[in-house]
Amino acid sequence: MTNTANYPKKHQEVELTQLDKQILQILQENGKASLRSIAQKLNSSVSAVKNHVDKLTETGVIQSYTALIDCCKIGYKEMLLLFIRVSNSVPISEIFDKLAKIDKINAIYQISGTYAIFCMAKCVEKEDQILLLEVIKKIIGIEEIHTQVVLQRIKEDLRVKIP
Repeated sequence: MTNTANYPKKHQEVELTQLDKQILQILQENGKASLRSIAQKLNSSVSAVKNHVDKLTETGVIQSYTALIDCCKIGYKEMLLLFIRVSNSVPISEIFDKLAKIDKINAIYQISGTYAIFCMAKCVEKEDQILLLEVIKKIIGIEEIHTQVVLQRIKEDLRVKIP
């Protein structure tokens, strides 16, 4: 899911009920779980679970339902970590928007320190990395790209521990 509107984006914290937390835990383990199966596991009614899921979706806690794919198994063997230094002459939001349109970039973060932006990108082969860097270098406002190649993926888990 790409969210690039209105930088800097302020995140409104949502207060979760115990039922909300339990629903989120189940959905993180199985995004295809039916409302009925969730209700049975939690000893709740289907309508109560539906109301909570609807509220979690409306407030943006649940952003989407998607399959987690092992990128290596479908050919994306190369992963780049990009640290990007930008100039003050271009609004950073414009740079974010241009980076977000590049399909090989999977994640973009605004960070503190020398580099203002951190990106993760996945490529099929080394030639893709070179082409990606050439595209990024052409973005006005980018002064420097520090690139690191991931040698081995030890852990990659997009789930969040529910407090």
